[in-house]
Amino acid sequence: MRHWIQEVRNFIYSYHFSTGLRTTISVVVPSIVFSMMGDLPMGIVASLGALATALSDVPGTALHKRNGILTAIAFIFLTALGTSLIAPYPLLMTAWILACCFGNGMLLVYGNRGGNIGIACMLVMVSILGENPVPPAEAFLHCLVILGGSIWYGFLALLLWQIRPYLSVQQMLSECIIETAHYLEERAGFYEKGADKHFDEIYKSVLAQQVIVSEKQEAVRELLLKRRSAQQGSTSINKSMVLIFLDITDLQEQIMASQTDYLALQQDFGGTEILEKFHKLILLFASELELIGTAVAAGQRSLPEANLRHELDKVQHALTAIHDSLPTLKERTKLMTLTGILHNLQDMTQRIYNLHRLTRLERVKDEVIDPRLQLSSFTTRNSYDLEDLLNNLSFDSHIFRHALRVSIAAVTGYLLGQVLHLDRVYWILLTIVVILKPGFGISKARSYQRIIGTVLGALFAAGVLFLTTNTTIIFILMLLCILGAYSFMTQQYTLSVFFVTPFVIFLLHFLHPAHLQNAELRVLDTFIGVSIAFVASLLLWPSWEHNYLPSHMSKMVKDNARYLDHVMRLYTNGEFVMNDYKLARKDTNVSAANLMSAFQRMLSEPKSKQIHGSEIYHFVVLNHSMMSHTAAMANYGLLHRIQFPKPEYQHLNQLLQQYLDCIVQLIDNPDTPPAPLPERLDALDALDAELEKLIQRRQEEINNGQGETPVREDMLETKMVRDQMHAIFSLLKDMKKTIDKTIN
Repeated sequence: MRHWIQEVRNFIYSYHFSTGLRTTISVVVPSIVFSMMGDLPMGIVASLGALATALSDVPGTALHKRNGILTAIAFIFLTALGTSLIAPYPLLMTAWILACCFGNGMLLVYGNRGGNIGIACMLVMVSILGENPVPPAEAFLHCLVILGGSIWYGFLALLLWQIRPYLSVQQMLSECIIETAHYLEERAGFYEKGADKHFDEIYKSVLAQQVIVSEKQEAVRELLLKRRSAQQGSTSINKSMVLIFLDITDLQEQIMASQTDYLALQQDFGGTEILEKFHKLILLFASELELIGTAVAAGQRSLPEANLRHELDKVQHALTAIHDSLPTLKERTKLMTLTGILHNLQDMTQRIYNLHRLTRLERVKDEVIDPRLQLSSFTTRNSYDLEDLLNNLSFDSHIFRHALRVSIAAVTGYLLGQVLHLDRVYWILLTIVVILKPGFGISKARSYQRIIGTVLGALFAAGVLFLTTNTTIIFILMLLCILGAYSFMTQQYTLSVFFVTPFVIFLLHFLHPAHLQNAELRVLDTFIGVSIAFVASLLLWPSWEHNYLPSHMSKMVKDNARYLDHVMRLYTNGEFVMNDYKLARKDTNVSAANLMSAFQRMLSEPKSKQIHGSEIYHFVVLNHSMMSHTAAMANYGLLHRIQFPKPEYQHLNQLLQQYLDCIVQLIDNPDTPPAPLPERLDALDALDAELEKLIQRRQEEINNGQGETPVREDMLETKMVRDQMHAIFSLLKDMKKTIDKTIN
């Protein structure tokens, strides 16, 4: 019950809900105003302009937001004007649909903002097609009303931004924190009793959640750090959010640093209660993060709910009891893994308490953002040059093929509607332009979601219209449907479509009363649109993910190599630059998310196109494990400093980099075999021998009753590095074998 209430609170404070609320207000107000003036149809026209502009609005800095809205208003007006004037002429309209869909589809070249503007323009085009053609003078008047609706939304959005300029950043940061908490919950699954029986499912959940966390982190970087670097935020709120974000990215690395051989852990301790204690403890950490995330979204202070230090002490006592029950040092070394995880959790505890503290703004005044970090280097520059568009006008560009696919599918839908004399052909076109995406997998998923949402939504609307004709009840339900539709649009597409369908049916009921007939027509038109979109995505120059996966895999390995190299500088007295290290970590996380996303999309494609699916998934898991082991090295090196550096570390780093280079060559140039690599590393054998000597010396110290000594510290540090090096080397050998299978 409590978890459900927390989820509702998170949703109400989320960016999705506030966007849905803002969109609902901007859409409803013009219709109500014109309705009070006795001209509801004209109010619907104004609402169309507001809705289209709202769809094109994405988070960004003040400059990007303002320029994006102004560009959307201009494009929407020109699209409306062209469509309105050409609407009476089917032949010209066919050419216009072709050109309009292609041009707007190509706007994806300019990223999410450009793609949304393109969809908004196509929405206006297909909506105008849904009405009867009117004379030029009346058409121009309608376009001016659409322009007025667009300007109304732009005014409302910029006004709200001025009133609460940090709201969208707070909401994005909150989502990032909450998704990090969910990531921690997924990893807690490794410690559950019997987890060894379903490790694959746990890993899939962990990897899928990592993709979400990476996407949220990237969204916050673009929104928060660009604002900071543009000198648009020097207040306590802005400083607090930057500090919280830097802490949460470091915290995620600490979460990954707990990576170990979970199967061996279950074999060694599965019969005891210690793993379940770790499981409950980690869930408490996740719960604290959710509290912090909710507080950030609400702009409130957060206070710790659990005494994490007390809970850590209880687990520490349990570990000590097991330690004392083991007679020899050899047996006790098995506990070092759990001890290391516990120490990592202790470090995380301080960071979580610090996150709680940062939500209290008066505590931020004396805080200093690490001067070694160049925040602007963590963001990407948005390019809106005409050259970018021209460079994509070829079949080599997947965006060009997508734009062609959308335009041909839309024209097909329009011509089919003309041949079958369908009254509302716009619903077919709307289904097509919304469903079709550059990748087949996303288009396929959208097709299923739209069918399910439309059928369920139509049944709901039909039930309402069958049970009541009370206009007040229907209007209130329509308002709730608008809110639901735009609140879930980017998060739960099926649910969004479920709300969109009754909203449109209720709207048509007010404009053109036909009762249950509207529900039947919506379902029929949706099936036609989905069928056309599905066939187009399958036959018209489809983009199969297996063609792009090698480049994602190569980028992943290169970034992992750079990340490892920066971390190893902590162990080899090399020049360590904090900004470069964090950039390498960020790039590795982004590459991992891109690779996993591409793999997930491939799984939704036809079986014949899922080439080397199991090998690629194994490759994804190996890279994630390597990231985690590298994170463990980074976490130890940064928090504890290296007190006993050894010459083997430099040699090991060079050999591991050679292995990584070899894997990249195998991916990029499968026809050119690289130089052979050793199956064993002499430096690793030397490190094993050094550790064995330290263990023997430490055993002698224990026999002599000595406690903490430099030998003990040297042994613990050497064992940590040796274990991580063994794990990474083993992963690289498996990675190379996996690539060998995919190219043979």
